[in-house]
Amino acid sequence: MAYLINIIKGCFIGIGKILPGVSGAMIAMSFGIYDQAIHALRHYQKDILKNTLFLGSLALGIIFAMVCCSHVVSFCLEHYYLTTMLLFIGLILGGIPSIYHKMEKDIVHVSYLLIFFISFLFVFCLSKFQITDIQLQIESPTMMFLYMLLIGLIDAFTMVIPGISGTAVFMILGLYPMYLSFIQNIGNFSYIIQSMGTFFPYGVGLLFGIVVMVWIMDYLLNQHYKITYCGILGFSTSSLLYLFLETLSRNYTITDIVAGLMCLVVGYIFGHKFDG
Repeated sequence: MAYLINIIKGCFIGIGKILPGVSGAMIAMSFGIYDQAIHALRHYQKDILKNTLFLGSLALGIIFAMVCCSHVVSFCLEHYYLTTMLLFIGLILGGIPSIYHKMEKDIVHVSYLLIFFISFLFVFCLSKFQITDIQLQIESPTMMFLYMLLIGLIDAFTMVIPGISGTAVFMILGLYPMYLSFIQNIGNFSYIIQSMGTFFPYGVGLLFGIVVMVWIMDYLLNQHYKITYCGILGFSTSSLLYLFLETLSRNYTITDIVAGLMCLVVGYIFGHKFDG
């Protein structure tokens, strides 16, 4: 029964990973399994069977939810862009108080403010490296290998760091359509075999990134708890601002705006419910 519950929790985490603006790690934290997952990964060899069953049940739920939800998200972004994006923005906005509370409301400190502003500006620096669909189509196999390696690394980093949405980062970089298409085909084994040149570097980047970030987060959360969450808060806030400005750059009807504002409120309410 415990492993079935872990699969269900994994499904929610997987949904959080595929939705732009939602942090799967933050959802895991709200379920009370984040620390357990970090510990199981960091000290995997101490109890291989127990850790394998725990992590495997979580992974099963995560992968299942990501594959299923990717098609829904793709459809909504294509046909209901404003309402979908404002729902996602509301989810980020609702999760920010959770990050602030992790710092015990002690942000008025020079070092904390410095870390906050550095991480805040980092997102806008990332936007300078945005990649268009046309650029991706004409890239050489070597560059595609490097892009998939980068996607794997980003996915791993944002998977482990609570409060940071990997899909929001992919949107900023212009890689989200490619990432969404990639996730949609995870269950297609023939496609995986034919596209091993892209799946392999993604897997290498993902595994390497998880190993590195689990070790780093285990250290930071134990030794520099408040400063770590200051950086997470800055990153989440800037992601929110960037996505909001990008969403407003299009033209919409009054109906779209009213429906979008309603989705913004709904997103905030649900995002706030994940407050850990």
